[in-house]
Amino acid sequence: MKVKSAAEQLVDRLITAIALGALLPGQKLPPEREFAARLNVSRTTLRDALHQLESLGYVGITRGRSGGVRVHSTWGPESGSHIRSMLLPRWQHLTWLFDLTRSLLPMIAGLAAERRTDEHIRKIWAAVEAYEKAEDRDVMRTADHTLHSAVAEATGNPYYVSIDSQLRIQLTFGTDSLPYDTEIRQRALDDHRAIAEAIEAGDSARAADLTMHHFVDLAEKPMLRLRQRVEAAGASESE
Repeated sequence: MKVKSAAEQLVDRLITAIALGALLPGQKLPPEREFAARLNVSRTTLRDALHQLESLGYVGITRGRSGGVRVHSTWGPESGSHIRSMLLPRWQHLTWLFDLTRSLLPMIAGLAAERRTDEHIRKIWAAVEAYEKAEDRDVMRTADHTLHSAVAEATGNPYYVSIDSQLRIQLTFGTDSLPYDTEIRQRALDDHRAIAEAIEAGDSARAADLTMHHFVDLAEKPMLRLRQRVEAAGASESE
């Protein structure tokens, strides 16, 4: 079996992220240097991968000062193959991550409810409101990350902040963007307010429970559905 190049592996990662809604049609991708750093790849690898994605119709690249890379399509003829190459060999790793996240994130939210200060509450609500006002997908991503970081900061333990960030990076294949569609956004809006209210009220059990369902329903289940979709497509292709 041919070993894929770094650029080809990145193509699989990005097509998977696009299919999950982590990167949306019309969304302009970050500048090359920033995006390469976020993905932990070289700029050359990113550039090669983006040119491959352009040839496959997933993105459009515009040159010039006002140019950039925008996502065009969420699914193409080869999506199933690319996503299977990305997800299936890593599924045990993802299963371990799901298990770890279901344990740690509720614990972090519960501790935040017990230890939060007025300043922590202010930061949490500021992030909730920033997410609600955001219209651009990248602004939403930043606000969502800020909110979860603010919750972790409310534990008073910087190691929980680091753990929260590392889990997010691993679960999003380095894009720092979780699954997204209009239903997920509406659910996230409701969940964010409910979690913030529970932490402010000092209700650790409710904060933990809400956070558990928030992760499972908005991150784990979309990945499970995507796996089922590409496995079904693979079965039909082999018939």
